[in-house]
Formats: sequence, structure tokens, C-alpha cells
Amino acid sequence: MKFELRSIGYWAIIKISFTLNLVMGFLIGIFYAFFLMLMAPFMTELQGFGDMPMFEDGIGFLLILIPIAFSLLGAVFNTILLLIAAFIYNVVARLVGGLEFELRQCDVPPPQTYQAAPAHQYAAPPPPPPPPPVGPLPPDVQPPEEGTDSGRPQV
Repeated sequence: MKFELRSIGYWAIIKISFTLNLVMGFLIGIFYAFFLMLMAPFMTELQGFGDMPMFEDGIGFLLILIPIAFSLLGAVFNTILLLIAAFIYNVVARLVGGLEFELRQCDVPPPQTYQAAPAHQYAAPPPPPPPPPVGPLPPDVQPPEEGTDSGRPQV
């Protein structure tokens, strides 16, 4: 079975590209911020870098700002680039035809259904054994009186 990709929807590109680039930009920004944090002590010793205010105030501000800036700027710019690429693809696909895919349909077996077991398969459990016989009370134990709880005196 052959399929042809004739056009790419712009709204789908915006949603997917912006979300993925936002996440990837944040992760890359975290790695870049940690790399900059490791390099900061060496940069302050270089001539010209020691006078920069970002190294005087501490690197903590950069650890917060760099991932946010990477994620937002990367998401916006990369989404714009992908929109331009989708526009170019749509124009070229209209002129010469889109990408063709040859797909094969796979036969998927139906999911197994489990039937309830017949009633005779699950028999009722056997009744519990009868309690042992009660013998006569020893001579030093008084039988319980009516109104008391098993021979224990009420408090």
C-alpha cells in the first residue's frame, strides 16, 4: 500500500516543535550552565573576563537564567525554522509531488478473551472441622454465672 505525504500542517509543526524544543533547550541549557559553572574560576583569571559582572555576582544567577533562556529562545527560533521548512516542503510537494511511503499492513491477532470457569470447577470450600469436645471443668474453676462474660469478673 503506497501513501504520499502531500503537505504538512502548520499548526501541528508549531505544537510539536515548540514543545520538543522547549524541553530540549532546557536540558541543553542545564548542561551549558554547569559547564560554565565549572569554567568560571578559570575565566576570572583570564585578562578581561574577571571584570564581567556575571562572574562577580556569582554563578547561581546564571544557573537559573541560562536554562530558561536556552529553552525559550531555542523553542521560538527552531519553531520558526521548522515553519519555514514546512512551507518550502509544501510548495515543492505541490510542484513535483510529495514523499512516497510504501507501507505493509500487518495482521494483528485479536486480543484473547477469557471466559468464566464453569461453576463445577470452583466448588465450595469444605466446612470447618467441629470444635473439640468440652470436658468437665477442673474442681478449682467455678462455672460462669448468668450475666457474666465467660467467667471473668466484671470490673
